[in-house]
Amino acid sequence: MKKDVIVKVKCDGCGKEIDCPEGMMKTSKKHLCYSCFQDPKKYEHFSEDERRNVHIDAPMEQFADTVADNIAAMMVEREFPGIWSEKKEELKELSKKDLAKEMFGVGVFIGVQACMDFMGNMAVPPKDVVTVGSK
Repeated sequence: MKKDVIVKVKCDGCGKEIDCPEGMMKTSKKHLCYSCFQDPKKYEHFSEDERRNVHIDAPMEQFADTVADNIAAMMVEREFPGIWSEKKEELKELSKKDLAKEMFGVGVFIGVQACMDFMGNMAVPPKDVVTVGSK
């Protein structure tokens, strides 16, 4: 297996020198060190396209937890106001335990729905790719 060449790049959040696999240089529009990735203020000025195509120099064991935390915070910010306005009176009548159970269930539902949407997007082949068995 060919090992990817590592290129030194500057973090677009703080200017620190970080490692980037050469193969990612073609697709990455911005680069972040792990410290800057953990601080959304460091990349709030990035465009949506830059955020989708950012390379993060992060230790893999910490990366999954950080991504999960960031997605959870974003989903709460985006989804809670709608849930609250839709079910506010019903939720106010629940005991604390039942309220926690209901909100946990809503969180699991939204998480599973987001995963399925993501997987569905990955399953759609580009228009110029013909899959085996298709006509």
